[in-house]
Amino acid sequence: MDLISYGDSIPEGDYRLHSAFANAINFRRGKLIVSLVPPRTGAGPLNLVLKQLPLGARRLRASRFYFYVDENRLRKETDSLYASGIPEVNADPEVVLSNTLALARLLATGAPPKSLAFIFSSELEKDFARTFDKHLLARFKKAVASFKAGDYRRGARTMRGLGLGLTPSGDDFLSGMLAGFNYAVLNLRFDVMAKLELVYYNADGKNLISNNFLQASYEGKVNAKIGRLMRALSVKGGKDLPAAAKAALESGHTSGADFCSGLVFALLDAFSWKDQ
Repeated sequence: MDLISYGDSIPEGDYRLHSAFANAINFRRGKLIVSLVPPRTGAGPLNLVLKQLPLGARRLRASRFYFYVDENRLRKETDSLYASGIPEVNADPEVVLSNTLALARLLATGAPPKSLAFIFSSELEKDFARTFDKHLLARFKKAVASFKAGDYRRGARTMRGLGLGLTPSGDDFLSGMLAGFNYAVLNLRFDVMAKLELVYYNADGKNLISNNFLQASYEGKVNAKIGRLMRALSVKGGKDLPAAAKAALESGHTSGADFCSGLVFALLDAFSWKDQ
């Protein structure tokens, strides 16, 4: 069992099995979730990336120098530590805006069906064809309308928990918004902290895994795929943007697209504020 990388936000202590899936084994300590994931998923603030997942693993313990998965001991090598902070880049606002608009177009053409990428292309609304889907779409659109009207409290409360899956689409979107606002604060010096706080304090729901993602985004921590995407947003010409977007969209069924939709939405919102 080889440890490829480990996140920088994993406290020492004992964790018990929370849930197990083909591409993630999740362990819980209080309200915190730490995940064992394969290389395809990649590094994250609370991820242990293993060359091969240990099927049937029941226990996880983190100590100062080692992780223990059942009876297997994995040494914490310094060069395997993943630093999850949002990349601090020398960002030109005009370049970021141009690349953000390009990313919105990539979402409109490359996102899977029934994701929140419909925000950037009304054509994608046709995928919400069944009665349940249409009701879900209506609620998504209600939340987006609240955000656009400046009511971030209502928008977050309407969006949280919406959708199906391990992490509902609405929660992934809100995580993306928090990451986007943090990027705007750190790299563009935009004053959007009030919006960030309103979204975060009204986004917390009953999904423990979603809440961990929301907390990480609020603290300015992102996984490696989103970190790469954020760096691509700051480069003139957006050379790496298509490849970085493709990698980010491969996370989960619609999770990557929903997160990226929230990221783009928040950045465009931040630019609208700047232009006023």
